[in-house]
Amino acid sequence: MLFAKIFKSFMFRSFLHIFALSIFMMAVPCRAQVKDSIQKALTYKPRFVFGLNSRVSTVYGNPSKTMRLFAGLDYNKKMRFEFAINAMPDAAVDVSMNDIFDTVTRSHKLFYWGLQAEYTFLRKGHWKLSYPLQVGWGVNHSTLRFNQEETLKSNDIVVPVEGGLDVLYYFYDWIGIKAGMGVRMSFGKSFSTLSGPYYNLGIALYAGELYRKIKDKKGS
Repeated sequence: MLFAKIFKSFMFRSFLHIFALSIFMMAVPCRAQVKDSIQKALTYKPRFVFGLNSRVSTVYGNPSKTMRLFAGLDYNKKMRFEFAINAMPDAAVDVSMNDIFDTVTRSHKLFYWGLQAEYTFLRKGHWKLSYPLQVGWGVNHSTLRFNQEETLKSNDIVVPVEGGLDVLYYFYDWIGIKAGMGVRMSFGKSFSTLSGPYYNLGIALYAGELYRKIKDKKGS
């Protein structure tokens, strides 16, 4: 895919690093108006939300998808807290040659639990812009093979921290188009391999909102 080749390029990945870190640094400061906005949102009765989404990050400089199943509470469409299960459906693989011409195959498959806070700083018409920040804890299942023979397997603790910017266009309350960009810092033994920029682009389906719509329609 052309987009995958572009995403793999060094210059584009460097740009993503700089952009994502800039966005994350802007999101961290707790200005007075942001603090007041969050405090006001938390006075509202929360709504239960759940759904499924994904992110594409870099492992060995290659795009690698992470699926995310979440459930949480939404406060007045301003502040959202989610608990999520994050997992790579397919292992990220890198194949290279060593000094004695052995074929060296490294693979990584990440699984982690996550807690995410998402602050919506702009909502106008069908548009929504927000800052998501997720902190997780999990395991990286890694395998090292020489000439296709497994020689080393390990399960290493990973603490991923992800922050960025999401842009969402709603068709209805329960479905829209979502695009986002950010950075994942995976603290632990695999920091250099699993850390890097991420992006998401695709259909956003909010199953909780759809269930609520169907339930309300049946009740009327």
